[in-house]
Order: sequence, then C-alpha cells, then structure tokens
Amino acid sequence: MEIIIGQLLGLVGIILLIAVFQVDDRRKLLHIQILSNLTWSSYYIVLGAFTAAGLIALGIVRNYLFDRYRQYEWVLGLMVVMYTIVTLITWKDWTSIMALIGMIMATIALWQKKPRHIRLTSLTVTPFWLTYNTLNGSYWGIVGDLVTFGSVVIGIWRFDISPKLFERKTPDTHRVKSES
Repeated sequence: MEIIIGQLLGLVGIILLIAVFQVDDRRKLLHIQILSNLTWSSYYIVLGAFTAAGLIALGIVRNYLFDRYRQYEWVLGLMVVMYTIVTLITWKDWTSIMALIGMIMATIALWQKKPRHIRLTSLTVTPFWLTYNTLNGSYWGIVGDLVTFGSVVIGIWRFDISPKLFERKTPDTHRVKSES
C-alpha cells in the first residue's frame, strides 16, 4: 500500500511541478509551490528520505513567509539557517548536502520579485536535487527534477523569450514629417 501511495504522491507532485513554472504571477507561483511542497514532503516521508521530507516541508513555511513578508530581508537569511538546522537534524550521509544546496538555490530563486528571475534562477536547482534523488533511489524525484527543468525552460520560452521575438514593432507615429 505504501508503494501505491508513494507512486500517487509522486505523480501528483510532478503535475504540480509543471504548473508552478507555467504561471507568470509570483503570488500564484508561491501558492502552487505550497501544494507542491506538501505533496513532495509526503512522498519523501513514504520513501523514508527524511532530509528531503524535512527540507521540503520547511518549503511550505518559506513560501508563506515569502508571500506575506517579502519586504523583510532577514526572512531570506532565516530560511537558510532553518534549512541548515533541518539538514543537521535529519542527516543521513553526504547526499544530504546536495538536498540542502538544492533547497538554498530554490529559496534564492523564490526570493526574487519577478517571475522571470525566479525561472532563470530555478535552473540552478536541478543538478543538486537530481544528484540527491539519483543517489537515494527516488525515481519519481528524478522524473520530477527532469520535468521541473523542462517546465522552467518552457516557462522561460513562453513568458520571457517568445513574447519578445514576436512583438510587433509599430512605426513611430509621433515624428514630425520633414518638409523637403
């Protein structure tokens, strides 16, 4: 039964990871991220990966604080300290460092004000989580990392590159015609 629950949580988690980076509103992005964190922390608990579960559960708090208290710079530092403490408490082996770095990078990404900057900075998260998930046998985590990376790239294309490529240039109608 645990295997089925884990599989379902992984699948729902992947769907939420796709949705996170397909919105162009910081607040909506953070709210979807809260649901994603809830799902993934549950997944990692079922898997027995308590460092990942603790870090991602703390991500729920992070997203709430970043939504409500973004104006306070100390919130970012507080989250990094809290992630470090959770990692030390749940320490398994050196792979815990990979999850910690991945969460710190994700935290820096989500701290950004503009969704564009969130997407660009989020590209740095995947190598750390992919390494952690691979070395800890989290197959849904590996799929989730690859899907997240793809979703970030698609989001960058949709919101940051594509509109600029297809932007219509309008002639300057305010110029005064010169008399010749």
